[in-house]
This record gives sequence, structure tokens and C-alpha cells, in this order.
Amino acid sequence: MGLAETIVFYLLIGVAVAVAVYVTEDAISAGERSFRTASAVAFWPIFLPPLLMRPKTAEPSKSATPPRAKDQDELTRAISQVETELDAALKSLDGWAENVLAAEHDRLNELRSAWYLQADRIRELDQLLVQPEFLADPKDAQDAATSGAADPVNDRRQNSLQARQVNIERLRQVRRQMHDDLLGTLAWVRELVTMIHLAKFTGAPASRAEELIEQIAASVEGLSEVTAWREEAVV
Repeated sequence: MGLAETIVFYLLIGVAVAVAVYVTEDAISAGERSFRTASAVAFWPIFLPPLLMRPKTAEPSKSATPPRAKDQDELTRAISQVETELDAALKSLDGWAENVLAAEHDRLNELRSAWYLQADRIRELDQLLVQPEFLADPKDAQDAATSGAADPVNDRRQNSLQARQVNIERLRQVRRQMHDDLLGTLAWVRELVTMIHLAKFTGAPASRAEELIEQIAASVEGLSEVTAWREEAVV
């Protein structure tokens, strides 16, 4: 390679480095920025190492969702409200029902987990049922019904389409039932929470508070049984 070619390649690299310097040096004055850019063309070996060592600024992912963004819906707000009220009621006991609180600690935690698990299952069903293949297609049913009732192939197709719609409707019913069960359980716990406060401020015996706490903890069993039964029904 001759001297002329070497100079050309040197200047090309210098121009590239100068462009990088111009783009990255945005925190200095315009005059100093222009001077450094022009100097980088001729003295790019000096400017190149700092550019390579410069830490890259992490760009926010366009597809990233804010933390718990999907959870900020009706169900999570309802669960959070009940959790807040339940915690306040349990803290207000001040050792009044300490023994039963210790005994039911695990079931109370299980109850909280069951609420969020149920909400997640409802969301999964919502995502499933809005997919195009799970929407009713009356055209297919009409075509199957009018393309010849005596055709065995058409009969089998029509039966399959009808059975498919039945299954989809069952999924919708399961979703509605799971939603109703969850909100019903939350409403029941809120009612029991007010009864705890009432028992405390009306001088009820400690056994009354213990009974109410046991009822709250036991509500997880009903929720779990209903959920399991609904899943078995779908299968």
C-alpha cells in the first residue's frame, strides 16, 4: 500500500472517529465540541481509546412493562384492599387472640397466595378467550348446517363445531364462576374483618376473635376446592 492510500485510510478512520466524538460530546460548549471534532480527524488515535472505554448508556426497552403493571387491575386492587383491612384488624388485636393467630399463620398466608393465584388464572382465561380462534364463528356453523344434512362428513364437521362452541362456552362459564368465587371470598373476609373490630370494641370474649380468625383462614379451603372442581370440569 502506497503513501497516498495510507493517508486516505487514515483520514477515513479519522472522519469516523470525529463523527463519534461529535455525537458523544454533547455535554460541552458548541465551540469546544467543534474543535474536538475537527482535531479528531487528524489525531484520531488519541480520541479513539476514550471512546472505546466510554460506558454504554442502557436504553430502556420498548417492550418492557413497568413492574407489576399487569397486576394493577380490578382484581389486584380488590385483593390489596382486603389485605390492608385484614392486616389492620389482626394488628389491632394486640395479643387478644395470639394463640389462634400463631396456629393459623400458615393458612392465612396460604389464603393470600390463593387470592393472587385465582386472579392469575382468571387473567389467563381472559387472554385465552379473546384470541380469534376462541371467538364464535357463526359463518362456519351456518356453512356446516346448509351444506347437506345427509353428508356424513358434513355431519361430523357440524357436530365438532357445535361441541367446540359448547367447550368454549364452558370455559367462559368457568371464568365467570372463578371471578364470582374470588370476589365473593374477598367480600366475606371483609365482613369478618368488621366483625373482629366489633368484637373487640364491644367487649366480646377472646374466643369470639379466635372463631372469626379461624373462619377467615378456613375460607382458603372453599376457594381451593371450587378452583380444583372447575379445572376438572374443563378437562
